Amino acid sequence: MNPKTHNTQRGATLIEVLVAIVILAVALFGMAGLTSSAVKYNQFSRMRATGLSLVADYAERARANLAGFDDYAYEVAYTATSRSEDFTEALGPCNVNTTNPSSPANTCGSAIAKYDQSQWRTNVANRLPGGTAYITTEKVDPLPGVNGLPITRVLNIWLIWTAIEESAGFFQGQHCPDDAKIDAGTSVNCMYFRVTL
Repeated sequence: MNPKTHNTQRGATLIEVLVAIVILAVALFGMAGLTSSAVKYNQFSRMRATGLSLVADYAERARANLAGFDDYAYEVAYTATSRSEDFTEALGPCNVNTTNPSSPANTCGSAIAKYDQSQWRTNVANRLPGGTAYITTEKVDPLPGVNGLPITRVLNIWLIWTAIEESAGFFQGQHCPDDAKIDAGTSVNCMYFRVTL
């Protein structure tokens, strides 16, 4: 056997191994990036599902208490909440009198709305990291000339929570309301829901 040929074969094997290691390393780095993105998208998807559940709960509370609909608004500047916060207030005194069906009296609407809102905000703080909400209410009159239709009530709900960190924020600033006064450097996620009752 020629020694020169034998040495050449050994060198070729070493180069093949190095090329295989480089290809494997590139593939592993790609897989790591994909896995990281998948985890972040999965977490954001879970937060969206949680947000949808929270909004459905709030809408049902408002639908059950149309007398206090206006008090379901919560227009306060953004402040991150913590899991330890408890906003629940005691239900204040109120009165419902239906002895005269043509003009029933209901002074419970506002008290129930405040109670529902404080209870719901506690739930938001517990289920979303740094979670809070910004809510406006609207009443839309029926179209002119259409008789018998009630006023349409609309809830505009923005859920706001601490962003998934990635450089400047993963889904930072999506659909955040201007009136929530979120500082420019704050890394948050916002989800907007418009619910018609």
